[in-house]
Amino acid sequence: PSFGFLFDIDGVLVRGKTPIPAARTAFQKLVNSQGQFLVPVVFVTNAGNCLRQKKADQLSHLLGVPISQDQVMMSHSPLRMFKRYHEKCVLVSGQGPLLDIAQDLGFCQPITIDTLREKHPLLDAVDHDRRPHVLVSVYFCFKLLSVVLFGEPVRWETSLQLIIDVLLTSGYPGNPYHQENYPHIPVLACNMDLMWVAEAQSPRFGHGTFMVCLENIYKKITGKELKYEALMGKPSRLTYQYAEHLLRAQALHSRWKQPIHTLYAVG
Repeated sequence: PSFGFLFDIDGVLVRGKTPIPAARTAFQKLVNSQGQFLVPVVFVTNAGNCLRQKKADQLSHLLGVPISQDQVMMSHSPLRMFKRYHEKCVLVSGQGPLLDIAQDLGFCQPITIDTLREKHPLLDAVDHDRRPHVLVSVYFCFKLLSVVLFGEPVRWETSLQLIIDVLLTSGYPGNPYHQENYPHIPVLACNMDLMWVAEAQSPRFGHGTFMVCLENIYKKITGKELKYEALMGKPSRLTYQYAEHLLRAQALHSRWKQPIHTLYAVG
């Protein structure tokens, strides 16, 4: 085949955890009797709260065809290319198995928001019930050299507070703010979707909404724009370039001889 498919998932193939009925029928036409794909196919999702293998297993179950992790592109997948950050101590935000995701992408020293909160218990003060009852001092020896936003976190107030702390102290949360530290340390963000479609009748807040909050808080405090070192996830050019790379690798692995000339993005 001289073409390949890029499929969005949420709202296109599934709605929440329910497959769209026509999707299963359509995918039966894309595989042979042994369940092997007849054309290169990559699933491109802005989800970022799990590993590729888990998403591949979910899709295999929902669509009724075998799908490998090499056919799945999460919003954070292009971070594999950002090798200059892999050896650095980075703060990671989101939900799911964050350390597993970060390490799978190549990051050697990821620190989660929860870990940072444990090391600096005085920083998270919005929820009175979570404030420490005894003042403690915990030594945190690492300087955070970048912030990686995988997806929307659960406790937004905690993540917003600690990320702002890291940005305004040049990676030394717990220190006094120094607004002259601009530009701030690098921020890499995945999934810019303001809202997304699930089972509810109306779209739900996505990671883009969290990013809007972070950007506006930063600007309100400093008077300056929060800058991103990189933005990835649909519809960024970086994401589609990486998806094309995965398609071509798939075609090479399957020993399809015709070069891919056309990519069809569905959704």
